Amino acid sequence: MKKVFIATLLFTTTYGHMAQAANDLPTKEAYKAMLNLFTYNAEGKLIKSDVAFYVDNNGSAVCAYSTLKDATRAEVVDAKGKKYSISRILGANATTDLVKFRVDGVKDNAYYHIVTMPATTGQQLTLQSYTTNKKAIMPFATVDSTEAFNALAYYHISAGNDSHNYGCPLIDQEGSLVGVVQQNVEKNATKACAIDARFINALNITAASAFNSDLAALKIPRAIPEDKQAALNYLFMLPTTDSLNCTTAYADFIAQYPDMPDGYVQRAQYWAGKKQLEKANNDYATALSKSTTCTDTTAQTEDAVHYAISSSIYRNVMAAGKDSTLGQDWNLARAEHEADLAYKAKPMALYMVQKGNCQYAARNYQGAYTSFITACHDAAFATSETYFSAARSLEMANGDNQQVIALLDSCINRIPQNNNTQYAQFYLERSQRLLKAERYRDAVADYNQYEQMIGPRNLTDRFYDLRSQAEEKAHMYQQALDDLHTAIAIAEQPLPYQIDEAALLLNVGEYQRAIDAAQKVLTQWGDNADCYKIIGVAHGELKHKAEALKYLQRAKDLGDKSVDNFIEKYK
Repeated sequence: MKKVFIATLLFTTTYGHMAQAANDLPTKEAYKAMLNLFTYNAEGKLIKSDVAFYVDNNGSAVCAYSTLKDATRAEVVDAKGKKYSISRILGANATTDLVKFRVDGVKDNAYYHIVTMPATTGQQLTLQSYTTNKKAIMPFATVDSTEAFNALAYYHISAGNDSHNYGCPLIDQEGSLVGVVQQNVEKNATKACAIDARFINALNITAASAFNSDLAALKIPRAIPEDKQAALNYLFMLPTTDSLNCTTAYADFIAQYPDMPDGYVQRAQYWAGKKQLEKANNDYATALSKSTTCTDTTAQTEDAVHYAISSSIYRNVMAAGKDSTLGQDWNLARAEHEADLAYKAKPMALYMVQKGNCQYAARNYQGAYTSFITACHDAAFATSETYFSAARSLEMANGDNQQVIALLDSCINRIPQNNNTQYAQFYLERSQRLLKAERYRDAVADYNQYEQMIGPRNLTDRFYDLRSQAEEKAHMYQQALDDLHTAIAIAEQPLPYQIDEAALLLNVGEYQRAIDAAQKVLTQWGDNADCYKIIGVAHGELKHKAEALKYLQRAKDLGDKSVDNFIEKYK
């Protein structure tokens, strides 16, 4: 690394001579690393001018974060008066008020080497500002005190708490960067502070930078991480709402790794999300071409690119409505074809599952069933989800209900032991098929398991009504009544469940309780044909013929013609 050396003379061992050398000679080399920074808004209007400085010989420079925060464009002027644009943000931290950026088209520049040890109290440093005059003498700043800050240091210095000092570097006698001057925000403070220059080492772009709020607040595009895998992860995690950084990052990755299909795939997915399908098709076509020639063993292979195309088309079609016409050959038929090409290139169960999803959406239920069952032959994909998809497809293809139940058995047998709530739905689904097969007690058992996994507080009156119906068919009458009572207690409109309670009591021969329950409904809600019918039949079974006929007639008067048979019976 190239390092700015301030001292070009031999120092004597006396402090006085050292002070003289630092005072006379810093600008001889140090001024070359300084920059004058100008920031502009979207209309091209100048917002701020400030200082910046190089921290490596590849055009990386640092300034105050607050200087760049509102800028959409920025440029710097070096000590020779040459103007350059700022092309990329390389890292930022609002807390330390530091941002690192790349100056476009600069290499082998003079720069400040960052110290590895903190400054000490009483140490004299040079406060360097921007100048084109190599003979200009820069002032000293003394470290008055030091305090710990985020495992590094924060300095109180003798320099004035003036805006023209903020952002200026503090350098030692060797020309190394010790700190960066910042405003002292204490009330009536006359002396400035400085932040440890070693904080600059933490300014970089990583995969996690995709979600960094300090970086997101800047309007100048970010660089991509230097590591290839980190860069790929960064592309994957970038919010697609950030159009500037997305398009910039994709272009930068493709420029850096032009033979890898990965960058083209990521950009194609971005275009697809923006409904720019022609651009997406072009990038997918390039990715496929690159996948057959790329020698990088970490790059996406041909099968992976076909799968990416299938998945992207499938998502877009389903989002638009599976019967929608998107154009550019973006339809379920092509999505299925791409999944098939992926499987032919490399027969992985993942691709067969994708093919099944496309077939199911296209209402090819028999084909979907075959695809999902094929995927289940791979142990890694013989999961609850895949078996459930197979069961659902077979049912939609009018397959045998017993086979559907057997597939749901396989689905539930593969639920992880932690009984995560995400799997509870499978029990509810099987309960419906068990009811159809008249296996009522087994259906109730599945309802019970569903309740246990979801939790009673998260269930609605509708659940308890359904379980009550299954319990009644299983001759589990007390449980059925208990569930109806729960439904009544939590329902906004309990009337239907109150009538069901009275009807259930009638069906099990609890005639007086049925009468009481129905009378309660009439008292609470007024005339109701069902309640009059229940009361009439109950009285009839109790041999109260006159009462039976009275209530049955009232039910008939309210429009219930089904009571005629009972009227004849109890005459």
